[in-house]
Amino acid sequence: MSTDLSPSIHTAKDSQQRRLQERKAASSISVKVCGVDFAVERGVYDTSIDTELMAETVRLEPEDIFLEVGCGTGAISILLAKKCLRGVATDINPLAVENAAHNAEHLKVKNISFVLGDCFAETVERFNVLICNPPYNNLPTDDLIDRMFWDPDDGLKKKFFREAGKHLLPGGRIYFGWANFGDIDIDLPLKLAAQNGFELVRTVEKPSQSGKYVFYVMEFKSAS
Repeated sequence: MSTDLSPSIHTAKDSQQRRLQERKAASSISVKVCGVDFAVERGVYDTSIDTELMAETVRLEPEDIFLEVGCGTGAISILLAKKCLRGVATDINPLAVENAAHNAEHLKVKNISFVLGDCFAETVERFNVLICNPPYNNLPTDDLIDRMFWDPDDGLKKKFFREAGKHLLPGGRIYFGWANFGDIDIDLPLKLAAQNGFELVRTVEKPSQSGKYVFYVMEFKSAS
């Protein structure tokens, strides 16, 4: 199965640069994701439509366990943990891991653990579901906060698909976030999935508030 992601004329670099500067200077704010309040601390991604889309799209059974790569505030993992046995979430930004843990504690969600590290970190466990809403743009970074938007040489995305098979239980599913910005390779997730033995199951989409571009969540499974 394939999907047609028509590129938007929208380029994200300038708006992302402004938001990065805001996040590096900001004080704590509160945001709603799927009707639930989450604190967002300085230096952490402040969520958007893509966050809600992922939380609404991922399918979990009561006995499932999941891993999310790049948890940010922890909103996706915290919302999903209420639907299943337990979850693990990683982030390369220590500010994000601390923020996510505080949100889980405040919301009294105890079946989720947050781990500092790149991609799968040191996790050796296998999961029913793997989740990644990555930084979309392939741009250089000055610090770990920049990694909320920018992924030099698409390194995180490549590593995620390359190592996913080692962390996925038989019959497991991958949920991967994407967008049709004009300054990214629109078909990159499809290429990386195919190169590493995964096939597309379905795509769920939601337009941005401006209507200039579209966010996607792609569900993949093993092609074997």
